[in-house]
Amino acid sequence: MKSFATKYTVTTRDHAQITGLLNDPKVCNHALPEALRSLRERLQHAERVEASQVSGELVSMNSPFYLQDQTTGEVIKHWLCYPDAAGYSANDLSILSPLGANVLGCRVGDEIVVDDANGRRRRFTVLRILA
Repeated sequence: MKSFATKYTVTTRDHAQITGLLNDPKVCNHALPEALRSLRERLQHAERVEASQVSGELVSMNSPFYLQDQTTGEVIKHWLCYPDAAGYSANDLSILSPLGANVLGCRVGDEIVVDDANGRRRRFTVLRILA
């Protein structure tokens, strides 16, 4: 699983909250190890900025965005959320899912590659981020 962005940016608030989430064993016991690894790596190497500096420019927590599946061409609206908020709508994408972990900090045009539940490699492109 990886994303092909050259640089990742995460808001300082998201960084702190996600770090806290990753330090909670109850939460981490229910997540896929690959997603946890990707997320930890992303946080370790990401540039941290204040949210006011990136409004609408990158995928951050609680931000709605559109991804295009490069295999099917389908465009899907997602909402990046914390695991306790996931599942309320079909658009919810948990930060602890493989796709959620890899889309954090991406910008329009960035490509994300993840393996789905069936082991198939899937490619997505960030099309639009809604502010």
